[in-house]
Parts: sequence; C-alpha cells; structure tokens
Amino acid sequence: MSSPGYRAAVACTWRRGPTLTRMATADVDLDGQRHRIDWPPHATLVDVMEAAGIDVPNSCREGRCGSCVCSVVSGDVDTAPNDVLEPEDLRSGLILACQSRPISDEVHIEF
Repeated sequence: MSSPGYRAAVACTWRRGPTLTRMATADVDLDGQRHRIDWPPHATLVDVMEAAGIDVPNSCREGRCGSCVCSVVSGDVDTAPNDVLEPEDLRSGLILACQSRPISDEVHIEF
C-alpha cells in the first residue's frame, strides 16, 4: 500500500484531489455497451451507475473486495484508499468504482 501522498501518472489518486464543483460526464463501457451518464462530484461511480439503472459489478462498497475494479481510459478520477489496489494497479489506470469520484469534467471508464 502506498503513502497517502501518492499520485499515479494516470491521475488516479489515493488522496482527495482537486474538488470538481460541477457535474462530470462519464462514458462507461460495460458488457459491450457504452453508457453516457452524469457524474456528480460527491457520488461514487457505483452509486451513479446504479441510480441510472445500470447493473454495475459490486459487492462490498467499501474498497475491500475488488468486484468493481475498472480502468480509467481518459480523464481524472480520485480513488479513496482501499485494500485492493497497489501502486502498480493505479499506474496502469485501475480504480474501484465504489471508491472513485470524478476530478475532470469528462471521464471514460471501461469495465
């Protein structure tokens, strides 16, 4: 596990990054379909996808199981500390949807 100040090259962070004050837009690729959803800065990706009626993989919602792991293709996402991802995972763009919030206005995610 990395130190709280770690920042990955793909703009996934262990700590809270700059706060987005307006709604982000996310393109989410899941099971061969692309979903375009509004993503408020205070909500996790799992919460927003479920609210949109998308059956997103998840289980614990606490960053402990890894069932919601996905990849950031583009954009910036803040990922809270968790028990699953290592620094190498963050560098490769992996996040946990249950622990992630948008930092940039546009984000592209792949499950």
